[in-house]
Amino acid sequence: MSIVRNITLLLCVVWSANSLANSAYESLQFGKYKQQIISDLKKTCHPQKKTSDEVWANKILSNEDNKAYIRDARIALERNNEKNYWDAISKVECPEM
Repeated sequence: MSIVRNITLLLCVVWSANSLANSAYESLQFGKYKQQIISDLKKTCHPQKKTSDEVWANKILSNEDNKAYIRDARIALERNNEKNYWDAISKVECPEM
């Protein structure tokens, strides 16, 4: 009985460690996508004022349509679909700043 319990416990620990490793990697990957999207949007929108990326991104995301376009751009990046990525980026409405 003790062996079954120990094996079950060991499997739970291994599964948990694997899940934590995956979520850390996914977080890094999301950050990479976010930086690329912000960088490409700045090339497209040409913000006049010097603001932080966070403030500027929040201004863009205040528009509901832009949220959908940004989501589409992120999905296109994940799928390595450059055409759909640039299509989504080109639809984002640049904020006035």
